[in-house]
Amino acid sequence: MNNVGMIKEDLKNMLSDYRYEHSIRVADLASKLADIYHVDKDKAYISGLLHDIAKEFSDEENGYIIDKYNLNNRLDFINNKKLLHGLVGAYYAKEKYEIDDDVMNAIMYHTIGNINMNLLDKIVFVADKIEFGKNYDGIEEERELAFVDINKAMILCIENNIKKLEKEKKVVNGNVRKLLLYLKNNSC
Repeated sequence: MNNVGMIKEDLKNMLSDYRYEHSIRVADLASKLADIYHVDKDKAYISGLLHDIAKEFSDEENGYIIDKYNLNNRLDFINNKKLLHGLVGAYYAKEKYEIDDDVMNAIMYHTIGNINMNLLDKIVFVADKIEFGKNYDGIEEERELAFVDINKAMILCIENNIKKLEKEKKVVNGNVRKLLLYLKNNSC
């Protein structure tokens, strides 16, 4: 597996202290959830570590990766800078750390999800939302569900996030709504 020490050192140099600590917490929680759901714990940990690697990239750094990998057609990400780091980070991490496609997808879809998500993707998605440094209304129920039913935890995380975004009069990515509908129709 990838050199965790090197990745952590790189992240310390690339991210703010808050974002670095968040990434460590997500990696730790993803590893715990992977153990419960019988998913590769090393992949979960690496995915959690790297999920926000591009979160603090400049517009120029984002543009470089987008151009290099011809990602301009990925409108599900490109039109929202807050979501863009998942796509850019996945390609950046693939190049820099030679991660496999499972880890790449977990990084890519940790923000908006995807109806084709596997268990690793779902674990990183949920771990990012509920890591133990976060505190908001409803998080305790999300955390409890995460340890028993990852699909129901995803549904609740998405529903709570949509309510929050709508209350703030922010746009909800259409793929997130599709994912929620898919999970509700296929998880119970």
